[in-house]
Amino acid sequence: MISNLTRILSVLFFLFYVGSFSIAQEQTVPRDDKDFRVELEPSSLFLKGFAASCTYNLTKWNDFNAGIYFASSEIPKWVQVDMFNNVGDSTNIRLGMEFALMARYKLNLFKKRESNPYVGIILGWEYFDIKQPNMEDLRITTGIATPYIGYEIYLYKQMLYVNPQLRGVYYFGSKSSDESRPEKIVGRYVLPQVSIGVRL
Repeated sequence: MISNLTRILSVLFFLFYVGSFSIAQEQTVPRDDKDFRVELEPSSLFLKGFAASCTYNLTKWNDFNAGIYFASSEIPKWVQVDMFNNVGDSTNIRLGMEFALMARYKLNLFKKRESNPYVGIILGWEYFDIKQPNMEDLRITTGIATPYIGYEIYLYKQMLYVNPQLRGVYYFGSKSSDESRPEKIVGRYVLPQVSIGVRL
């Protein structure tokens, strides 16, 4: 638990440092009207999967976006022990698919800059495939609610940006393909994440 907390704090400190430097360098140019955002999470590629979202701006102030989110990837060993009960080092767990709706509201604290913090929510459904030695494969399906905070740090004009986030993941209505099995999903989880986005 302490090592995971150290990882989270290290990531947040690094992202805060990068964000502060970027804001200091960012030019205060008029906002371009680019309504689509496409984001990818690079960490998912290293976990043999993908995670992406596509959102659309719904207001003329460019502060409220809504769209879809989908993901699939392996679950790292150090994450498994916090997400599931009764799993061990020999367990392999994969997020088979997550499909969700998402919304984000930007807090225009720095009115003359495009880089700003925001709050958001991801609501959807997902399933996990669990492989244990000498046991049949198990599938757990669950609803998911993920409130999160983040910061859009623009790197190139008002188009390319980095998006560090801190997510609180809550699972509800989970069902197992074999209710007699001991593996159970934990009700909540804290997840730092970074995505790379482009406005079109």
